[in-house]
Amino acid sequence: SLQRLQYGAHGYAANFALSVLDQGYRSDLTREEAAELIRSCFRQLRTRYIINSPQPPCITCVDAHGCQLIQ
Repeated sequence: SLQRLQYGAHGYAANFALSVLDQGYRSDLTREEAAELIRSCFRQLRTRYIINSPQPPCITCVDAHGCQLIQ
């Protein structure tokens, strides 16, 4: 089916990320706020998921201006 979604997460640990997104998503997030929300998802995964990476997440913003790596 086709559904309109504001955000999404896929894979084994999606429920952990979705819980963070449920609490923190707003339609008027700035790029910096959105990046911090994604970092919060990764912090939650490092805490609760069986597999975690010591590397910081690589966040790429894709918007009308193209693709940009966010540090």
